[in-house]
Amino acid sequence: MKKVVPPDMAVSFLPCSGDFLNQTGDKLPFNKLILKAGNADYVLIGEGHNSVCDHKVQYKIIEGLTRSKAKYAIGLEMVTARKQDVLNRFNLGQIGVDDLPVELDWENGWRYDFNMYRPIFELAAKRQLTVAGLNFPFSLTREIHKKGLEGLAPAERSMLPDVVIPPAPEQEEGLKKVLAMHAHRNATDPVQIKRFFLVQSLWDTAMAEKSVSLRKRSGHPVIVLAGGGHVEHSWGIARRLRILDPKARIMSIMPWRGDEFYPKAADSFFYCPPSYESRMGMTIEMRQGQAVITAVKRDQKAYKKGIRPGDVIAKAQGIPVSRLSAMHMAGAMAHKENKPLIFTIDRQGHVFDLDMGQLTRLKKDK
Repeated sequence: MKKVVPPDMAVSFLPCSGDFLNQTGDKLPFNKLILKAGNADYVLIGEGHNSVCDHKVQYKIIEGLTRSKAKYAIGLEMVTARKQDVLNRFNLGQIGVDDLPVELDWENGWRYDFNMYRPIFELAAKRQLTVAGLNFPFSLTREIHKKGLEGLAPAERSMLPDVVIPPAPEQEEGLKKVLAMHAHRNATDPVQIKRFFLVQSLWDTAMAEKSVSLRKRSGHPVIVLAGGGHVEHSWGIARRLRILDPKARIMSIMPWRGDEFYPKAADSFFYCPPSYESRMGMTIEMRQGQAVITAVKRDQKAYKKGIRPGDVIAKAQGIPVSRLSAMHMAGAMAHKENKPLIFTIDRQGHVFDLDMGQLTRLKKDK
């Protein structure tokens, strides 16, 4: 009999959504996470912007840190510093959470569903936590990509950091891969690479600068909410914080999606698997490389077509579904070819095809 060699064990348990992990891949009790984060001057929490789970965990951490009446300031990538006057009025109680979407021009600025962030704003209002915008105007990133710094008007340049802290050398290959994912960008063009690095450096430097200013201004530790790319491996905001505020204690917390586990990507992790809700009325969650149906709404299309909780979508339009992107590829293919969408379902080992009929498109979970 051939000897079976077990794989290395990066993570020691199968987590549920919202569970916390330490760097060794073991379960991290929430009270220990809060104790560790409570000793930091800056707590950086990465997110996938459209992940409901990520935002629920962010809320849980902020609620835990402030439960004992400890005061914190919250810095947001989602809001530009130009809108700080709005947040100041919010901090003073002059406007409420319901006013923020219009006052911040959320639809034209950040664009991701405001309701995912609403509980955090509500908690900030309830516990009188200072909230601040960390970003520069989003339109400037497009201008820098097109023109570089030298092409900006003086008024535009004044909104950016005076000194740009470049990316860490070990981050550069990863940034090139990110650039290659953008449509209409050439990841081999030295000019485009240089400008992309510049934009990322400006972005992270600006958020770090504003975080340092927020800490000094408020007199409180700062919780930074930003995309995972600005937090992971301490390459983004944390790298700049260590230069701008060298004696500060920094803690990073990142989402883990259940794929390969990188212990050095953060100080602690929370498990939030990729999850999407389709227009057909079903929620799909990636679990150990499988697309598992975790919820089905009664009397909607998925239910009527025979989809049930616990089903695994093995293939969509013949495409193996090992990532949720395969679902969107399948939907686009069916739409382009004007054909019904076919799912291959694995129901406890019984494999069969389901004709889902004509489909417009799948939407991301909000």
